[in-house]
Amino acid sequence: MVLTLIAYILFVLATMLVSLYPTIIVAKAYLKKSLSSVAFRELVVNSRLLTVIIPSKGEAVPLVIKNLAKLSSMQCVDEVLLVLDDPLDYVEALVKDIDEEFFSKGVVVSRINSFGGRNSALTDGARLSLSQNILVIDVDTVPSQELLCDAKRCRDVCVGIWRPYVEVGTRVEEAMAFSTGFGSWVYYELKSKLNLFVYPLGAGTVINRKLIEDVGFWRTDVIQDDIWLGYELMFRGFKPRVLKGYIEVGVPKTLSAAKIQQCRWSYGAVNVLSRFWSRVVRSPLKFFEKLDAIIYTLQPTVSIVALISFILALISSLVDRYVDFKFIYVIPITLALTFQGTAMGFYGRKILGLNKWKVLYLSGRTGALYTVLSPLLGFYALKGLLRMRYRYIVTPKVFQKRRIIDLSEALCLTLSIPTLIASIMTKNSLSLLIALILFIATIYSIVRLEK
Repeated sequence: MVLTLIAYILFVLATMLVSLYPTIIVAKAYLKKSLSSVAFRELVVNSRLLTVIIPSKGEAVPLVIKNLAKLSSMQCVDEVLLVLDDPLDYVEALVKDIDEEFFSKGVVVSRINSFGGRNSALTDGARLSLSQNILVIDVDTVPSQELLCDAKRCRDVCVGIWRPYVEVGTRVEEAMAFSTGFGSWVYYELKSKLNLFVYPLGAGTVINRKLIEDVGFWRTDVIQDDIWLGYELMFRGFKPRVLKGYIEVGVPKTLSAAKIQQCRWSYGAVNVLSRFWSRVVRSPLKFFEKLDAIIYTLQPTVSIVALISFILALISSLVDRYVDFKFIYVIPITLALTFQGTAMGFYGRKILGLNKWKVLYLSGRTGALYTVLSPLLGFYALKGLLRMRYRYIVTPKVFQKRRIIDLSEALCLTLSIPTLIASIMTKNSLSLLIALILFIATIYSIVRLEK
């Protein structure tokens, strides 16, 4: 019985922690009556030259060149550097297909040895830049005209608000767009309004060239460069400002792509936290700003708690017998889902203007997606915490139909099915409840999520 209770408490804790942090931010913003507006801090008066740097490796040629001509023709862009870590024959084919208009402001940089990956590509781009301000984006992101013009006036470091777009229309893509938009609203718009620290973004950060030089450019031994850069900025007393305008971002279209992206983010954030936490502690920020900054990067560790809960539920289903079901067991889980549902509901209805059924549908689908990913996210977050090695994998941006079950689904079935069978045999209702939630989410993922 003790092992079962521990598994249940950890499961409830994980569910609560996922819901609590964004709900508190939304509640604080609501009390300050600032849910629908953004605090745009003071920028410099005089406009500066702006270089847009786009690192790319292994992307489909049509995707890379899709927005290049449009970007180079937009006002407020002085230079565009496309930095490629691809073979020369790929680069040659790509250059032939690029619209000539791009080369009025654009330069294609081919890195022969690809040393240091994406972070090193950003450093090379920054060193080649002729501008005072640098905007970093990805090949599937499109900054608005307003954001570009505002970026020229950025004092030191600024971030653009993400506006995710749906391209293919799979349920995964819609769920990821909803959760990404929700995260951008909570962690950038609302936190900026509350004067809390907002982290730089891997796509959408504007930084003064002199500042990034002083930082030492981008480290090549970190996976999540935006979190690491945030720590360095905190240590030096800089707080990124939120720009007006927005940046359109693509989101994963399949479960496999979402898995790659989210596992990389989980590993990267926790790895930076485990190695550089002292930079936050020693920063000149106020105590509660430091606490919030640490809590933000601690979020992926919740999946470690969930993973331990699933494993303990499997073990307890074999050793603990006759654990009766009580209605009180459902109450904490219901409360956690209510917290999260309320925050997401406000975002969906008040910010996006969706009807309540659409919001409920998207919230449920998002919950199912992250439930299925949680065991694998826990594994990668643990790897990051223990500072184990990780091979950087680029998130696939082109839709590809899957033929087999995804690794995340296979792991969930491996954990849930034996637990379900053993729980029924030993009459362990608590371990049955935990396994049933994981199993239902997995079956939904297999049958419906990518359609």
